[in-house]
Amino acid sequence: MIKFIKSSFILLFFSLMIIVFLSNPNLIMDSVNYSVSVFLTNVLPSLFPFFILADALINYGYVYFLNRIFRFKYSYLIFLSLFSGLPSNAKYISKLLESGDISLKDAEVMMAVTFFPNPMFVVGSVGALMLSNVNLGIFILVSIYISNFIVYLFNYRVLDKGNISIHNNRLKFTSLIKTSIINNAKTLVVILGTIVIFTTLSNVIFYYVDVPSVIEAFITGIFEMTSGVKKMSTLDLSTHFKVILISVLLAFSGISVLCQALSMVNDYKINVKNIINIKLCVVFLTLLINYFYVVFFM
Repeated sequence: MIKFIKSSFILLFFSLMIIVFLSNPNLIMDSVNYSVSVFLTNVLPSLFPFFILADALINYGYVYFLNRIFRFKYSYLIFLSLFSGLPSNAKYISKLLESGDISLKDAEVMMAVTFFPNPMFVVGSVGALMLSNVNLGIFILVSIYISNFIVYLFNYRVLDKGNISIHNNRLKFTSLIKTSIINNAKTLVVILGTIVIFTTLSNVIFYYVDVPSVIEAFITGIFEMTSGVKKMSTLDLSTHFKVILISVLLAFSGISVLCQALSMVNDYKINVKNIINIKLCVVFLTLLINYFYVVFFM
């Protein structure tokens, strides 16, 4: 019965989307054009160079060097996720699950606390371009790091493993550049696709449902982080309010990114509820940190 209801709902949903696409093509084309514009102006310039740099740091052993110094549980995974940005953490966790170096319980915790937004995106695109203040971008990024680390510490005792044995197969420089460009181009295409899909979906919803612009931008960010943050930055709001709301959206990361991450560990029985619950704790802490910063220091 439940499967029948789900199938009927999915069929009804796509039937309605076909009607919307045919009855209002301009809305769809505008949504796609907006998504591509956001990607080209805010996502690609910040993510692509940093992806190449992250691959170089990993290839030449910088992450492994840090792993030898900071020998806490899954430090290697944390450093990789810090440099690469989401949803790369799920890719690394999938490899650890495949090799048996991490349990399902640990995988759920570590996936939730390593959803780090790309540093260049937060500092460059959000801070410098959207908020016109690099320092605000740095603070938002640090607040998300602190929140994730606090939640990680709360779960530290229940984690099974200590450090993981790491073997770095170093590539030649020319091979590194070629491999990095090809792999990251695929990742960026997936990011572009999810931005288009979820932004279009939210635009269709708000075309028929009239809500205040702040709520529209926030819910858009829940669906797709980048578009929501971009919309929020253009609203006529105080910088204080923008910082708080944008930090929450960045800490949550968006349903689109979560779907990307879960698709990478689809072969394993990951409990999505546990990931979301832990992630909501991170969001709450990020909200508190940014609220107190705005109230007492801005």
